[in-house]
Amino acid sequence: MHKTIVPILILTLAALACGRSTAPTETPPTAPTVSIPETLQADCGAGEICKELVIRGDSKSTLPDVSESPFSGYADPTIRQGDDGVLWLSYSWPHLKFENRRPVPSVDIHLAKSVDEGNTWDFVTTLFTATPIANPATPSQEGYLDYEVVNLLPATVNGQTTWFGVTLNYFVPEQGGMALRPSDSFHIRVYQANSPADLTNAPYAILGGGVTNPAWNPVQSLIPDDMSAADKQSFFWNEPSLYFENGALYLIMVAFNLGNRQDISRDAVYVFAAAPDGEPDSWQWEYKGKLLGYEEAKMLGATRLTQVDVVRGKNGDLLLIASPDDWNTEFGDYNHKGCVALEIASLEEPSLKKDASGNLLVRAKIIDSQANELGSAACSYDPNSATGILFTRRNKTQESLTASLWQTFVQP
Repeated sequence: MHKTIVPILILTLAALACGRSTAPTETPPTAPTVSIPETLQADCGAGEICKELVIRGDSKSTLPDVSESPFSGYADPTIRQGDDGVLWLSYSWPHLKFENRRPVPSVDIHLAKSVDEGNTWDFVTTLFTATPIANPATPSQEGYLDYEVVNLLPATVNGQTTWFGVTLNYFVPEQGGMALRPSDSFHIRVYQANSPADLTNAPYAILGGGVTNPAWNPVQSLIPDDMSAADKQSFFWNEPSLYFENGALYLIMVAFNLGNRQDISRDAVYVFAAAPDGEPDSWQWEYKGKLLGYEEAKMLGATRLTQVDVVRGKNGDLLLIASPDDWNTEFGDYNHKGCVALEIASLEEPSLKKDASGNLLVRAKIIDSQANELGSAACSYDPNSATGILFTRRNKTQESLTASLWQTFVQP
């Protein structure tokens, strides 16, 4: 199975000395070579290259009559190893709630673990569940606080092991469901706890974007300094990821611009950082810069990059795992074009690594050739897991969304 994951690019440049020799017997010096890291790839829609991940003790959601649900599966993974060698996996668990026999799409966040390097996985707990609330911005509107995405991160802070978490949250009304989520309800929550399972009841901070309603009580609104004045007033944060280094906790997020959603070229990935001392709601987030945008996405045949994850690779390289996207005008939705792993030059001064010709250093590429017009994506990676990069295969239509997690065995 692993042998079918083939490197698609190994490029070696040789500089040859030229000019007149002063002696015909003179041996030219050995030319130096520059090696560009190989790009690994897997097509999870072809044969048996990838393998579906099984989580013992956690079944996909079903309808009340136990038949298959049109909104179900596992998606949006994060995989991380703790200092005890245990691998932890968080993931979205889409399902339908029923209010007065009316289905309301909802998302919970589940947690699983592996004690054998990722070869087998067992369900541990529900980290976060959709909670009935009234919309703080419109108190007469009943619905749910949803947790769509989570990203986990273990770190050693002041000599102590700790776990950070970050979620994307928004309000889902009982009437209208996901399609009528208020844009001004989108916000980010950052948590800190002693273990992944403790994140459920951990202290957290609410962080807002350009359109987040003050009724959600964000402790800080994170607005990129170099974003245009108009865009600052018309975006929300999405797809958050965390990374810790040299005492700084980095928060990497995608800004979704609300003006003309069909033009997603203005969506970009930005970096903030804080010193995680004290309770999360006391941390002061500092803007570091824009990591990538439309120009980088174009190099990958896309309009933007989203669904970000940041991790060190097998050789210590800092990697950005992300999903290239464009817009499907026929279906009026995003077309996910698989996942890529790109080398990061710096988060402190955000930039991606490029070769001498200005090309991105693409370390891995995952696709699903059997996906429909809206594609598959959403990946995570820990080099200590036998799974390699985890990939979400999905089947999204106007009436349904089903998803599953797949092991690619790709290990950049």
